[in-house]
Amino acid sequence: MPGLLKEDGTGIFNKLNNAIFMEMSKDAELSLTSLNRTRKGIKDGTFDVYFPELWENLPGEKSDYVVSRPIFYKRIILFTLEGSGLFELSDFENELLGVVQGFSYGREIKSNPRLHFAFQKDDVVNIRLLLNKRIGGVLGGYPGTVIAVKKNDAANKIHYNLDKPVAILESFYVCKNDADGIKLCNGINKAVESLLRKGILELNDDTGFSRFNPQEYN
Repeated sequence: MPGLLKEDGTGIFNKLNNAIFMEMSKDAELSLTSLNRTRKGIKDGTFDVYFPELWENLPGEKSDYVVSRPIFYKRIILFTLEGSGLFELSDFENELLGVVQGFSYGREIKSNPRLHFAFQKDDVVNIRLLLNKRIGGVLGGYPGTVIAVKKNDAANKIHYNLDKPVAILESFYVCKNDADGIKLCNGINKAVESLLRKGILELNDDTGFSRFNPQEYN
């Protein structure tokens, strides 16, 4: 998740991870590495836990994994032209949807045989194609696609609703699949619930709204 984790520790997920482990009274050494190396590290014991992960990226059944409760939500937003009459994914059986190569959209969207995708390198290209009516809509997220829209001079021609995502993806920790991993993920869950009670973390599973207020963890 670009920008959420940073080498210098200033990313919002760096701070959220610090807050969670401080809540657990545990020290945590955060290592930024490739996803393949991370997953291998969980299997061979190099790492105790990793994040952020999405169900879309994990093969097999959910019961095959030891994971935390959601720590953040990723909202998939539909962007269309004002007045197009296209509001739901079901409206797109005969329309092209612009998506970004390598971006996660969730299993249901990815496997929907009625949806037809045009893969592009970034949101800027997709928004330009939408405005030129080369595609019927764009699937994107917040804040990335919203920023691309607002930077365009024709932003007022584009319709989207952040409170009505077409999909909400859970982002979570993955722990080792053993007794220690179960104990660690249970501890993470309790820490997340504590942050929610204190209002330091806000999550709404109906709208996908997520906000971390790290005032005391800077």
